[in-house]
Amino acid sequence: MFDAFLHAGALGAREVADLRFFGIEGALVPSGDAVVTATPAAIRRGWDQVSTAARRLRRGGLAAWAALGIHPRRIPARGLEALLAELPDALGRREVAALGAVGLAEGGALEERVLARQLELARELRLPVVAAVPLRGRERLTRRLLAALRESELEPARVLVAGADERTVKAIRACGHLAGLALSGGAGPRGAVDAAVRMVASLGPEGIVLGSDAGVGGGDLLALARAADRMAKAGLAPAVIRRVCGANVIRFLGVDPAGLRGRGSSARSARPSSR
Repeated sequence: MFDAFLHAGALGAREVADLRFFGIEGALVPSGDAVVTATPAAIRRGWDQVSTAARRLRRGGLAAWAALGIHPRRIPARGLEALLAELPDALGRREVAALGAVGLAEGGALEERVLARQLELARELRLPVVAAVPLRGRERLTRRLLAALRESELEPARVLVAGADERTVKAIRACGHLAGLALSGGAGPRGAVDAAVRMVASLGPEGIVLGSDAGVGGGDLLALARAADRMAKAGLAPAVIRRVCGANVIRFLGVDPAGLRGRGSSARSARPSSR
């Protein structure tokens, strides 16, 4: 199992051991809106913290990668151009496998401009993209995000849209993107897990990715393991469970977890094969 959305900055050795005990073997650690102030210095520190968290997970025996980007809730009022100029170097770090999380938070010209710049960068660097939409205004912002992704001319299969739900998952998949279902959400962990199980049972595993979205501000660290158990009890085939609980996102990232699993920080990073 590979957790597609794990905010691992505050996780200690005990939590990492719990993840391994319950069968979580890898994770993607994305940038988010956890930085306190939207200044270039704070965002740079946030990138460093995400990279450090991924390396710490590796030392704990998990196959972990990072995703870095400028989150739409943390666009700085000053110094944006310098920050965008530094982003390619940050994305070149050995533990980084994707750009993200980027996307839309409220919408508007500034958010869309920053999103377009980062999507252009991802296309130039041939990096997969983790894009996200918030709970509030999800349907409207998903429509706008999908339009922006279409305008970017990125290969659709190279984009994972996090924050999908029962109302948006079909539109995301119809555009050729992966739909990321968070297992911690407004309905509570159990409700989010149940909703994800229903969607997988109804729609099948194609283009669906599950992640706990845990680690910052609560969330269930073991939500992915619980979802896998719930799907098995619901009679879903093991192959279906494997795809949505890890195989789909691993293929999307283009990484080889076997090269890191259990080998700690001394292992060489398996970089996306398309680069």
